Amino acid sequence: MASDITGGVQAMEAEAAKVLEEAKAKASDIVQNARDEARKMASGELPVDDVKAECAKIVDAAKKKAEADVAQADKQAAEIKKATADKVDGYAKQIVSIVIGEKTA
Repeated sequence: MASDITGGVQAMEAEAAKVLEEAKAKASDIVQNARDEARKMASGELPVDDVKAECAKIVDAAKKKAEADVAQADKQAAEIKKATADKVDGYAKQIVSIVIGEKTA
């Protein structure tokens, strides 16, 4: 009976050792495959054409927006200059009227 138990334990130990060796071999294969894949990815060229195209689109859109903003600012500046010129003309006419006596301050 003791020899049956000892034999059973030895068989389980042998089976466990076999399973452990197989697991180590599989793990080693997986790690090696991962390393190979990482090397391929590291040595491969990056697809920068898509990135460059997207960058060009963004730059183009930014330029168009900047041009529109500058045009709007120029328009507002022209309106301010005209309003200022109109006010200066009005003040000048008032001063002239006062100086020549047409109007009092």
